[in-house]
Amino acid sequence: MSSSGALKDAIEQCRGYASRRGVQTAIISNGYQWIAFLASRTDGKDIFDGDAIVFLSLESILSNFNFAWDMLSKSGVDEGRIFRQLTDGTISLPNKLSTFLRNHPKIRYATDTQASLRQLSELFLQDAMESEELEKQFYKECYCDSGALNKYAMLSKNILNARYSSMLSKSEQHPTVLPVNTKKGTNFTPEIMSEAMARRPIVLVGDVGVGKTSFVKNLTYNSAFAEFRDSIFVYINLGAKAILNQALRNVVLNEIETQLYDKYDVDINELPFVKGVYHKKFSRGIYGSYKESDPQKYQDELVSMLASLLSNKSEHVRRSVEHMSKARKKQVIISVDNADQREFDIQQEAFLISQELAKEWSATVFLSVRPQTLYKSKRSGALTAYPHKIFTISPPRVDEVVKKRLIFAAKMARGEHKLEMASVKSENLAVFLDALVKSLHNNRELNEFLTNMTGGNIRATFEFVTSFIGSPNVEAEKIIEIMEREGEYRVPLHEFTKQALLGGYSHYSAETSLSMNILDLRSPDKCEHFLVPVIISYLDLTGSHLDKDGFCDTSVLMEECQRLGFTIEQVEFALRRATNKKLIETSLRVTFEEDEDSKLIGDMPDSFRVTTSGVYHVKKWLGEFTYLDAMLFDTPIMDRAIREQILSNLESFNIEHRLERATLFKSYLESCWSEFKSSPSYFNFEDSLKIGDGGFERVATVVRKNQGKPKRAKSFKTPLVTD
Repeated sequence: MSSSGALKDAIEQCRGYASRRGVQTAIISNGYQWIAFLASRTDGKDIFDGDAIVFLSLESILSNFNFAWDMLSKSGVDEGRIFRQLTDGTISLPNKLSTFLRNHPKIRYATDTQASLRQLSELFLQDAMESEELEKQFYKECYCDSGALNKYAMLSKNILNARYSSMLSKSEQHPTVLPVNTKKGTNFTPEIMSEAMARRPIVLVGDVGVGKTSFVKNLTYNSAFAEFRDSIFVYINLGAKAILNQALRNVVLNEIETQLYDKYDVDINELPFVKGVYHKKFSRGIYGSYKESDPQKYQDELVSMLASLLSNKSEHVRRSVEHMSKARKKQVIISVDNADQREFDIQQEAFLISQELAKEWSATVFLSVRPQTLYKSKRSGALTAYPHKIFTISPPRVDEVVKKRLIFAAKMARGEHKLEMASVKSENLAVFLDALVKSLHNNRELNEFLTNMTGGNIRATFEFVTSFIGSPNVEAEKIIEIMEREGEYRVPLHEFTKQALLGGYSHYSAETSLSMNILDLRSPDKCEHFLVPVIISYLDLTGSHLDKDGFCDTSVLMEECQRLGFTIEQVEFALRRATNKKLIETSLRVTFEEDEDSKLIGDMPDSFRVTTSGVYHVKKWLGEFTYLDAMLFDTPIMDRAIREQILSNLESFNIEHRLERATLFKSYLESCWSEFKSSPSYFNFEDSLKIGDGGFERVATVVRKNQGKPKRAKSFKTPLVTD
């Protein structure tokens, strides 16, 4: 650069292009001379103090062809050979601190009390809704309407209302999409008849766990009770274990046959019934005249014909249902549920079978699917000429659902609602559930956590609640003891978040945790600690980069991140991880698969949108003690001195050592933030730390109180379960 002003200008110009786009390797050429250099560095060295690779001529390339090929070929650039050549070749990510732990991830074993509470909570909170004897009472007391906007959600109402927007490609023709509930009431009841008359299935679209099954069940027991009572209703649960050991068509036919017998006392293979189904067909046939003249021949031919007709099971079940419908003057309603819990081919077959049931059987058919299933079905052709309208189901208010379910479960634990399969009572579980109900009623932070971290997935919400109740990381004995002594215990937020972060393990494990480590690195670039928070903050920022449904075009998002100095590889890595952990979502609801090396692969979708979980991670969690205390084990720390200090007490669970580690980690991140010269205005890590200062101070207060205090042994003698 010092030898040529023109060359210096060219290098600076190229460096500007590269840094604005987050491209690490820059190459300039006049056609026969080539200069390669690093446009951004992560080793603290000034770019223009670094080395460059220079080929003075084409002859120089020819005489050093192997080296030139290694550096300048596509494969060479992809593998980062120029980067290694121009650094000391040893710059790489340090091992995560978790690699220094013994037996990581280490399971924490529950006490007898915790294990019993977990089993009973699963029975009363999750299994109860599958119980036939309690089902009617359960939906009467616990059902909440879908689509109610949650006051604890950390996203705008516009985005919440647009939950299912863009689930079908904008460039393709697709059915009209309507929510089942609106502010003015329901869209559903009048549309049922129009869809049924059109002989097309009624498709209910909803994300996993939002309540598609509950919606149909509530129709049968409450909102459309009279209609379902006066119909022939068959509910086919394709999510039941071991139900698909045979072909799907046979499963559907067998379920219809079984339920006609169990619910309506009709055996479709019983001779009198079969004769009734085919009476006209035979009496008007060629052997009908033998009924009087040759009764024996008539009976022989009748049995032969009936045997032939019964051999075609599909047609026989159809005729049987039609016969019942006409004889009893009742509409046939069939619900095909949980197809989306099976592989894609089975889901497609469920579409086609539902279409046949609606068209050929003249039945009102409900089919529940997920948005991504709907999209794939449209693309594959199974949805061609399918329903004119599709009904979407948004989640109910999480806080209301949880409150009702906990109260219902507490009644069961006290024996007020009884399961035939279990006569178990547990006052201790009831007391624990009472503590949760009171805590949720009085603590906005707990409701905010459940609402945003589960994203409206009611199934995930109760999986979390049951795991919390019996968690080895939650002092259940203490909670029950205080409730029995004082009549009240307020569950603090950090106990909820600890369960979300650690689950049943001693330390954070990315594979099992409900949360995501948004500080993780792909490359030895300290600024990358903040890439996921930057992406989430940009997607949460109101502006022209978002469409009316809150989606940001992928190319716009990429350009913004490259403007801040991140490479395409870094951005794609962050987007894939954040998508699979539900912090952001794609327009078509796709996630990314892993290859044999555990790398996330797949084409980038057209657009992305932030989720409530993503916003909660950045706005609530990022600077908190509990979050940093967990994530420091899973984050490569580029500062050797701080890494060595943290390693000194790595295995200790002492609160004093934990505070010391988290404080060191926090100071390390602060220093990394100070080096992020191109940080955007819409995200400030220092603001996140200020939000978390209260948590650090509370822990510091506990440490000060504990210093010098002798530890007391705890006892818990209350029996857990009584029969």
